[in-house]
Amino acid sequence: MPRKIATRLHARATWLLLGCCLAWGVIAADAAAPAAVGAVEVVVAGKPGLTLGREALSGLPRTTITAAAHEEAASQWQGVALDEILRRAGAPLDKPLRGRNLASYVRVTASDHYQVVFGLAELDPTLGHARVILADQRDGKPLGDDGPFRLVVEGDQRPARWVRNVTRIEVIDGSTNAP
Repeated sequence: MPRKIATRLHARATWLLLGCCLAWGVIAADAAAPAAVGAVEVVVAGKPGLTLGREALSGLPRTTITAAAHEEAASQWQGVALDEILRRAGAPLDKPLRGRNLASYVRVTASDHYQVVFGLAELDPTLGHARVILADQRDGKPLGDDGPFRLVVEGDQRPARWVRNVTRIEVIDGSTNAP
């Protein structure tokens, strides 16, 4: 009798372990999957999400930055200004930043989970006015291995914030004060 109970317990433990492994695989796959292939998800707290693909970006005002990455020759990077994208997603860039919005930051994530952060004030036209674009073309051609979307930051001494394969852009309230 004790051997029969031990066999049943072993079988149940095996099924439980197998179920946990399968569930973990589903959760991990879901967390790593972007919203859509070839699209960027833009999230601003309290606003509806915005998903931008190539077609949607082509309909927004375009800008060009001439810049070089590492030891390469300078290229013409074409895309949409990051502050324009954030404004369309509902970020408070339609008037000068004040109060708790000055503590907000923008996190940009790549498909390989590489992330960079900008203070929202860096992108505000009345404060830092950093020229940052979400590029979809280099020298008039779609991006190859760097794309479909790449962040390009004019004036950076090295391209550490030039995120390749951008999949997500978030505006996050960094204030520690209650609203």
